[in-house]
Amino acid sequence: MRSEQEIMDLVLSVAKEDHRVRTVGMNGSRTDSNVPKDPFQDYDIAYLVEDIKSFIDDPQWIDIFGKRMITQTPENMAMFPPELGGRFSYLMLFTDGNHIDLTLVPIEEKDEYCYEDGLTVILLDKDNRLPSIPSPTDKEYWVKKPSSQIFTDCCNEFWWGRHT
Repeated sequence: MRSEQEIMDLVLSVAKEDHRVRTVGMNGSRTDSNVPKDPFQDYDIAYLVEDIKSFIDDPQWIDIFGKRMITQTPENMAMFPPELGGRFSYLMLFTDGNHIDLTLVPIEEKDEYCYEDGLTVILLDKDNRLPSIPSPTDKEYWVKKPSSQIFTDCCNEFWWGRHT
């Protein structure tokens, strides 16, 4: 299994060498200081890019990340409608056991990207155009007591699903 340092070096070197990639961000458990590290954590990476279509039109470009056991591109799948708008994701499981979820984000969405997840960290900003973002926090993922209405709806959904 490639080490965390090897994966991070690869992610950053690919971005640095490709002029279309302007920024690299990461979020998820690897940026959460409250989550213990383990070798099976995935890498939730975002490339903020110019000309996203050129990536999508060349599906082999991701071969640079290594030999894959399986790849999923949810935005190309019919079973579940895509939910990322103009973004495109590659969920890659490699033969060495590493797992990278790489999302391409149009550079025009840089401001939205920076603030949509409290665990986002910026790893590379080639143009120094990103807004300053706060240190990562998992606060938005803390369990909260549901409202009475949400609790009632959840119970109703459980019993409805149980009998249909």
